[in-house]
Amino acid sequence: MRRSAGLQPIGGPMQKAMDEKLRRRLEEDSLGKDIIDECRAQLMLKFRFLDLALWRMELVPLRSGARYPLATNGSGIAYDPPRVVARYRQDFNESIRDYLHMTLHCLFKHPYDRDHDDFEAWSLTCDVMAESVAMDLCSRRFPSADDTERRGQLDTIRMMVGDLLPSKVYELVHNLVECPDGRAYRGLRREVLADWHALFERDEHAAWPSMNSQGSPSDEGLSNGTSQDDEDPDDPPSGLEASGDDPQPSVEGLDDGRDLSGDEREQEGADSSAGSLEETAGTDGEQEASGAEQAQADDPLTNFKQSAQAEQDERDWEDVSKQIEMELSAFGNEWGDGTSSFIGILALANRKRYDYSEFLRSFAVQSEEILVNPEEFDYAFYSYGMELYGKTPLIEPLEYKETDRVRDFVIAIDTSESVKGELVRRFIEHTFDILKESSEFASRVNIHVIQADNRIQQEMVIKDLKDVDAFMERLQIRGFGGTDFRPVFDHVGAMVEDGRLADLKGLVYFTDGLGTFPESAPRFDAAFVFLNDESRDVPSVPPWATKLIIDETSLKGRA
Repeated sequence: MRRSAGLQPIGGPMQKAMDEKLRRRLEEDSLGKDIIDECRAQLMLKFRFLDLALWRMELVPLRSGARYPLATNGSGIAYDPPRVVARYRQDFNESIRDYLHMTLHCLFKHPYDRDHDDFEAWSLTCDVMAESVAMDLCSRRFPSADDTERRGQLDTIRMMVGDLLPSKVYELVHNLVECPDGRAYRGLRREVLADWHALFERDEHAAWPSMNSQGSPSDEGLSNGTSQDDEDPDDPPSGLEASGDDPQPSVEGLDDGRDLSGDEREQEGADSSAGSLEETAGTDGEQEASGAEQAQADDPLTNFKQSAQAEQDERDWEDVSKQIEMELSAFGNEWGDGTSSFIGILALANRKRYDYSEFLRSFAVQSEEILVNPEEFDYAFYSYGMELYGKTPLIEPLEYKETDRVRDFVIAIDTSESVKGELVRRFIEHTFDILKESSEFASRVNIHVIQADNRIQQEMVIKDLKDVDAFMERLQIRGFGGTDFRPVFDHVGAMVEDGRLADLKGLVYFTDGLGTFPESAPRFDAAFVFLNDESRDVPSVPPWATKLIIDETSLKGRA
């Protein structure tokens, strides 16, 4: 390696200084891990039902320069040792609450949610939900100095949205994020978000798989893909400088938790003693560039953010979450009232949702369509005839092909007072959009749209999907009485028997579920579709029926 004039050779005091820095860094890594392990132990002693969640992620020391000491990608935990130590010295209860907060994110599957476009609003919503549950669990066990102010802000949020539910909090925060300066949204200005960030944030979200898939930008911490390796070695590590809580002097040069090789220690020592090296050219420059690329490829921050097993991690967290939900539902009285909000949010996170378009394809029946069958048609003979005789093919293409297509289909709409007319219209539009876009549905159809409350109010029949637009223009929602599902099932059963719906495979009933179900199973498949309402439990359906839950956001997109 070429050395600049005047540089002292590596060895002696400089080597000892580098070894001492490495030793101090490793000790700090170990101390940070011990602190987190003690946080886990304290939480497990108070909340035994969290055992599987507390210990399932491995710890990775990472000096990222982020604002908060902890971050997770669902598979591991990146902890910033200097910040973890500083947080512990500030208040051990805060360290415990930090770890619980991050664990709750995983149990509620926040890192895997990809349905919210406003990442800032969704990130803050997740923090509000996690911290509200943590306060209910820890108010007497691990109190925080800011809990009183947090409760005041939560009361403000409840006053704005009613029940503290993720969708309602997200809508409030999203509107505040979009609120221009100088204008208030429901009495709150955008500046209030800064207070909420300060009160409810406890960990970094930049490594969440949902954020990585969206590519959401961020200018600091884990999201910018830089570590202290990129900083000026003469500057103090940004992660420690921003903290202000650590009374110890900053440890320079101990940035990324890597075990430095001899050449790396030599190079870092030369940089420290001389301040900067003289510029070199040729092969030295190429080696330096190659070394920088390799350092970036080996950067533990980059590797940590790349969660190759995100889908498996999500399934694992879902299993853990469901197991905790079942345990708390069975023995919740043993843990007191503090677990009620925890159970409620777990139930929402574990509520099964379905792909409505995939479900509609299950009603396909085999029929013949006027299509070329590529399995039986030989294009070589066809093309040869066209070439030899002009426009006369030797063999005509087969005009029919057996396909699975939906023909007979029933859409039943609950138009009782408890179901909003606008949502009914959106659901019908959403269903027909799927039918028109999907190749699984025949163009010539026999679709019956039935509106009913405690009796059938209207029945309309569509024979061609091209007529859907005209149908929607003259659609009027009728009813708004009580709810009884039996008249629709009796009517559809009669049409099956007399041949009007000879190929009927199923019926889809859009409802809130508050009605009277038939006592016996029909001769066709039936599904009850519910709008996802976080404020209440979805009603049960008979064993012979299928229950589906769809989100209102998907219907809003069709409005």
